[in-house]
Amino acid sequence: MKFRFGAAALAFSPCCAAWADAPAPPPDTCRLTTTERFIGAKAIRQVRSAVQQIARPNPVRWITPGQPITLDFSARRLNVILDESGHIAAMRCG
Repeated sequence: MKFRFGAAALAFSPCCAAWADAPAPPPDTCRLTTTERFIGAKAIRQVRSAVQQIARPNPVRWITPGQPITLDFSARRLNVILDESGHIAAMRCG
């Protein structure tokens, strides 16, 4: 019985060691933490205005399905990704 417990403890130790060495989350450079509460909301004028106000002075890019976008990276820019029905599906810095 002791052997099984010891093997289980050894099996979990690499996992825990890797978790301890995990990098810190990136800084909130585009005010993502304060705007992500709008995920799932319909991107109507009032919602768009609220997101713009909260993200200010950072730029906001609204991305619709199939819309071509540039691949440049701007850590301050908030990307708001909309789904086919016009709801906010995701947000990310970049």
